[in-house]
Amino acid sequence: MKHKGFIFDMDGVVVDNHSFHFKAWMEFSKKYNFPLNSEIYRDTFNGKTNSDLFRMIFGDISDKECKLYGDEKESWYQSLYQKEMKPHTGLVDYLKHLKEQKVKIALGTSAPTMNVNFTLDNLSLRHFFDVIIDGSQVSQGKPHPQVYQLCAKELGLDPKDCVVFEDSLAGLESGKSAGCSIIGVATSHTESELKSHVEQIIYDFTNPIVLEL
Repeated sequence: MKHKGFIFDMDGVVVDNHSFHFKAWMEFSKKYNFPLNSEIYRDTFNGKTNSDLFRMIFGDISDKECKLYGDEKESWYQSLYQKEMKPHTGLVDYLKHLKEQKVKIALGTSAPTMNVNFTLDNLSLRHFFDVIIDGSQVSQGKPHPQVYQLCAKELGLDPKDCVVFEDSLAGLESGKSAGCSIIGVATSHTESELKSHVEQIIYDFTNPIVLEL
């Protein structure tokens, strides 16, 4: 294989769940009376940590307040998604393939720990990942490269030997800035929207491209 490390974003990559996050955020925006629509969500919310988002919405609030708002919003999201959740198409077979190739695998996400646990444990995916970095472990959200720099470091690899799977524009910028190869996953953005940011684009993990990495 061309790469020694494979790094996966979670929301929109491991699971195709953006519509459920959007519904939860819309409920949250109605309760707390701030403007939100699909365009604002797509262009400014994807890839950011909850702390970044709640400070963007409410101003200079404390870490405790960020956590309280985050727990509320994520509880709504989890209740909406629980019965519908499933791994993204072809993901499990691809992860098994990577394990057979004895490469290293990481999860690199801005999502809070409660959502990482919710996703990986309910879908029995945790054992595939050698390293898991979530929003609680980074001080800079995407598009800052910190999350993918940390993933590569924890995998014991140079970023140039890693490939990142990302659905958001901020995430693709993060992976590229970290020095990794990047693959766009067309879930939260269309292929045409991704084209100006990344050369290789997949819809899911049944695409033959992924076997050539």
